[in-house]
Order: sequence, then C-alpha cells, then structure tokens
Amino acid sequence: MDEVFKMIDYFNPFEYEAANKFTVDQILDFYIEDYNYSRFIRSRRNIFLVGERGTGKTMTLLYNSLPVQQIKADRERRPIGLDLICVYIPCNTPLTHKREYQLLDDFPASVVSEHFFVLSIMHAIANTLSKVPRLLEDANETQLREDLELVLDTKLQSDRSFFEGLKMMLQREVTKAQKAINAKTADAFYENAISFSAGVMPLVTCLKKIPSLEKSHFALMLDDAHDLNPHQIKALNSWIAYRDNTIFSFKVATTKVYRPSFLTASGGQILEGHDFTMVDMEQPYQSQYSNFGKLARQVVQRRLIKIGVSKTSEKFFPANPNFEKDIEASNELARKEAERKFPNGTPKQISDYVYKYGRAEYFRQRSTRANLAPYSGFDILVHLSTGVIRNLLEPCYWMYDKVISDKHAKTTEFTHVDEIPHSVQTNVILDRSKRKWEWIREGLDKSIEGCSREQAKQLYQLFDNLAVLFRERLLKHKSEPRAIAFTISDIDYQYYHELEHLLEIARKAQILYTYTSSAKDSGKREIYYVPNRVLWPDRGLDPHGQHARVSLKARHLWAAATDNRKIPFSERDEKEKQQRGLFDEL
Repeated sequence: MDEVFKMIDYFNPFEYEAANKFTVDQILDFYIEDYNYSRFIRSRRNIFLVGERGTGKTMTLLYNSLPVQQIKADRERRPIGLDLICVYIPCNTPLTHKREYQLLDDFPASVVSEHFFVLSIMHAIANTLSKVPRLLEDANETQLREDLELVLDTKLQSDRSFFEGLKMMLQREVTKAQKAINAKTADAFYENAISFSAGVMPLVTCLKKIPSLEKSHFALMLDDAHDLNPHQIKALNSWIAYRDNTIFSFKVATTKVYRPSFLTASGGQILEGHDFTMVDMEQPYQSQYSNFGKLARQVVQRRLIKIGVSKTSEKFFPANPNFEKDIEASNELARKEAERKFPNGTPKQISDYVYKYGRAEYFRQRSTRANLAPYSGFDILVHLSTGVIRNLLEPCYWMYDKVISDKHAKTTEFTHVDEIPHSVQTNVILDRSKRKWEWIREGLDKSIEGCSREQAKQLYQLFDNLAVLFRERLLKHKSEPRAIAFTISDIDYQYYHELEHLLEIARKAQILYTYTSSAKDSGKREIYYVPNRVLWPDRGLDPHGQHARVSLKARHLWAAATDNRKIPFSERDEKEKQQRGLFDEL
C-alpha cells in the first residue's frame, strides 16, 4: 500500500496558498521580479501596497526581506549587500491582535497599543538581523550591549548572544505589560511603556554602530496592516508623517476594502504624494500583451520548470482549435464589415472595429440551443483572473489535478503531464464558474463576516441581473457589446449608501473589484466596478470583455438586488417600463 501511494505522489506546481505558507525556496523559485513593484520596496520612500487577497503583496514583501535575500545571495555565491535592511513584520499575529487595550480608557489604550506594536517591530528587527552570519564580527559587542541597555533602560541576558538576548528581553516586556494590565496596576505599567521614539529609533541608532550597518537604511515592511487596531493605525500614520527617511521607511501592505484610515494620533492626516506613495497591486488590463499578461506568463512558466516542462504557457494550456478557428472567422467577418463601413479607413479604425465586434460576432452567431463556448487557452485564463495572480493559479491547479486524477484512474504509476487538454480546461472553467455562483447563492453569508442571509440573496440577484444585462449587450449592443464593467450614476439616490455597503461585501468576497479612472465626460476620477470574470463562463459571456464600462443608475442596481428587477438595457427599455400599467408584470 505504501508503495502505491509513493508511486502516485506528485507535486502540483500551481499551488495557490498564501505566500506566508511558502518555504524560502518556493518564494525564490516562484517570485517574478519583472512587471512588479520591487523597485518601490527597495526605495527609501514610504510606500503603501494596496490590493485584495492574492495580488502578490505578501509575496513581494517576503521576497525582499533580508533573510530571503540572504539565501538568494548564498545561492548565487555572492556576499549580500546591507545598504538596505528589509524587515518583514506581519500584523496578523497574536501580539498585534492583543485586545488588552479595550480594558482601558482611550488615552492609556493608545499607549498600550503602541507599546505592543513597537515591541513587535523591535522583535522583527532583532530576528531579521540574527539571521545574518558574522554580522557582529567587527563590532564591539560589549559596548553595543551596554549602549542598548542604557537607552532602553533594561538588561539583556549575558549568557545569550546579543540578538537572542534582545529577543528574550522583548518577549519579557510583552509578558510584563500583559500582567500589569490584567492586574489593573496601570500606573506602574505606563512608566515602562515604549513608544516608537523610545524603542525603535534608539534600537536602530545603536545597531548602526555595527560597522556593517553603518550606512544601512531600514525598510520596515508591515504586512496586513488592516489588522492593526485603530490606535496602532494612528500611531503608524504618525510615524509616516515624520518624513525623515534617512534611517528608516515604511512599506505598508493592506487590502483595498479594509484599507485603514490616514488619520494620525494628533488628529492630522498623511497625504499621498506628500507623505507616501500609493501602489495599486491590482492591474486593470488583462491580456497576453499587457504587463499583467506578461507577468502571468512568467508566473506559469516558472512553475512549469519545477515539473520539468519546457513548453510555453500557451503550449501547455492550448486553446480548442475549433474555438480559435471560429474566433478568427468572426474577426474576419468584422474586418470585412469595417472595410465596407470605412472604405477609406485607417488601419487603426479597422483594427478597432475588429476589436469591438469580432469576438462579439462569434457569440452572436452561436445557436441559443448550443452548449456553452469551449473556453480554453492561456489567454482565457489570464482574462478570467481579473488581474489577480491567485485567481490565475486556482483554475490551473484544478486542471492539473484533474489530469493527474484521470491518469491515476487508468494506472497507479505517475505519468508526466506535458499539457492540459483543452477539453479539461473547458470542464474545469465551467465547473469553477458554476461553483462560484453556487457559493454566492448558498455560502456567502457563511463565509464573509458581516454578510447576512438577506444580503447574500441580494448579491446573488444583483450579479444575476448584471449577467443578464451583459449577455443582452453582447448579443445586441451596437457600440460596446463586450463591456463587462460598470460605473454608478444617480448617487444621490436615497438607498445609495445601502447599495455601497452591499458592494463592499461583494469586494470582501472578491466577486467584485474596483479601479479608478478618468470619467468620460468630465475628466474627473471615478470608481468603476469589475465583477470577477470567473462568473461569466457559466452565463455564456466572453471573459475577454473590452476596455469599456457601462454607466448604471444606483436605483436600477438597488432594484436588481432587492426586488430582482431586470437592469434596463437602454433608455428605451426604461421608458417602456415606466409606461407600463400598475398591474403589468415587471
């Protein structure tokens, strides 16, 4: 029996677990340095990395952390540079989640919160530097220990190495603080509370006396900052407002939907462009030619190398040849139509027309009784991801698993996988799409905090009606048939804030993403909404979409969600509906 399990054991290269569950080797093997934001991380600016789960925030921070870079340097047989010390600081930890501050009034609560936060940062710095070999070789460790004990007003254990003694001291301070609060002996405790200026800054100043760190800049990389409590967020913003980045800077990763406020402890506010630079990790354009498409291709090919496959991503995920042939025929029909409409048209006019109507023509020609389109090919997978790497890897994972399962049904021996047949791709894409709809209908309220059963029902009805609208546009619209994104007008509608709350739940569930862009009419920045494209295959839509968005009224979206009403396809539809009698069917 053990031999059988050994024979059928395999490694799925498209594992899409959270990056903090990866080994250092996996991080180094899988991380792609091109088309990402490492150049921002390795700057001396304060940076906010913003994006929903699966966009690569944690992977980017971990890859740039000093321990990972140390192992990378060892692999490449070169010394590591210490000009930049990137310290990874997870905020989703028991230490930053401590709720003792809730036992206190507002001011002491803020002191306690900052104390625990500062201790976690100091511990992360000590832990990071402890992994650098021979760091203290040229340092006067005795003098360093004495200086640190003096500025921190504490003692390090003499029988431990410098960094181990520092970590133990910090852990001891956590315990003392917790006992003091629980025992309600607050006065004694607050005398020993450590602020950023009394903890992190003196520590870094002392560490820079180590010859190897004399010119070092400390990049404090805070992951999942949305998990900090309100007092810690205000403290962090106050540190960012300090704006002297000669010694340290902050790299803050947070989700969009839970993004913390920019208020400081003093009541001020940090400003983008002035105090920090904002980097949106979600890329709105997905195609084989976009930056995201190029990144996606490298992500997949890097993982194929791990299983000994030298094929390109496109060859490993081949498209259904009949599907490709039919799309090309539809594009050719659109090209001929364009040449008739624009006899003196420029090449750009012709290509733009083909872009708008070629793929739409394919879906318009399909019989209403035909099966769903044979979705397949790497380019389809890129579009289905909606710009999120984890969304790209998830269907790939299940496709690879299905191929292995099908092979194991025939033999117990492991067989090499050199491509995913287009039929398997189609089956998995349609299955994942169907499952996503079922999850919205049946499991959303059980999975997303703050979502009630009624709200889950409303979201299902809203997305269901959006699918109907986009399907109708695909088959009938004369200008932008493949638009599958929308903006919201009529924001003075009385239930607009309730609609916003509903859409926020959808964003938490990652069935909806948001971007900002220039409005068509005024040039102002506006939010536009992109439903997760994995929803569309089950409804016969084209996940490719086009660079267009539909303006929808808040009242129509709210009616679609609460009353399951069809979203008007055009102004004519809306007028016809308004002219119906009181007892006409809606």
